[in-house]
Amino acid sequence: MNSKKQDEMSSRRYPVQEYMHLQQVEWRIQRIGYFFLFAIVILGACGLFSKGMLSNKQAVSADGTLQVEYERFGRLASDMSMTIHLKPQQAGYFKLTLSGEEMDNFQIQSLQPQPQQAFSSGNTLELHWAFPRYRDGATVWIGLQSQKPGRYPVTVTLDDKTSVQFTQWIYP
Repeated sequence: MNSKKQDEMSSRRYPVQEYMHLQQVEWRIQRIGYFFLFAIVILGACGLFSKGMLSNKQAVSADGTLQVEYERFGRLASDMSMTIHLKPQQAGYFKLTLSGEEMDNFQIQSLQPQPQQAFSSGNTLELHWAFPRYRDGATVWIGLQSQKPGRYPVTVTLDDKTSVQFTQWIYP
């Protein structure tokens, strides 16, 4: 029985010429390829390429008045969301500033609640709200769509005082 197994692992010339050493190398490469394919599928399902637990992140300012929930990874032309929780430092009024290369790369699809004033200059977008009901805090939802792949640093600033910085990766 042992000689039969050994015979199966040796090279032959009849009926087909084969080189078992090369065949064994091919089998090893195939197993490694299966492992990498499986790892990519699992990581993709967990959010490595877009929505999921690996992609969903949260950035909080040092004083805790500004918190941004965002997607770290996104795909080109896909919808992404950003949720900003804030505690205004002035009763009933706050200003959010979004700046960075992201502002040139992303198209804003939705913005809730609508700001009373909005200004844009270069890579900066300023949004102003003034409502007495916001004195305890507010949440701003922004729906974005990426226009180009790449790495984009973002800075979100509340009332020119508190800010958070993070980076988003957009895959082609």
